[in-house]
This record gives sequence, structure tokens and C-alpha cells, in this order.
Amino acid sequence: MGSNAKSRSASKVALESFDDLFGGSAAQERGVEQIINAPLAELYTFKDHPFRVEDDEKMEETTESSQIFQKSTKKIATKNLQ
Repeated sequence: MGSNAKSRSASKVALESFDDLFGGSAAQERGVEQIINAPLAELYTFKDHPFRVEDDEKMEETTESSQIFQKSTKKIATKNLQ
């Protein structure tokens, strides 16, 4: 079983195109989906939105944590360069 066996097994794999997997111009032509540019002001939240972001206390904690992590990462990188 050399590299020849690997090339034969790989040729049996059929890969779908990006448009076949995720839609594309053909899906748009059939009216299945539509891509538009919408102003942010026209977007609104809805019940059980999976990506809803609330500007609350938890978001403030996340922001502070990110800033602390960023500062400590810079210190580590700077120390390693010296």
C-alpha cells in the first residue's frame, strides 16, 4: 500500500461545489433565497434570535475581560521579544 493506493481512494471522493452546498446564483434564480444590502436601522430583534446581543452587564464584563486579556498578551509578546 504505497502512495498509489492513496491516490486511487482519493479519486473516489466527490466534492460538491460551494454553490451546491450553500446556495448561489442558481438558488437565487429559483427564489429559494435572496441576498440584499439592508441598512442596520431596518434590522430588528425577534423572539429566540440565536445571535441576539444585549448591551447589558454581561456585555460590559466581556468587554472588560477582553481588554485585560489584550493587555496581558501584549506584555507577554513584548517580554518574549526582548
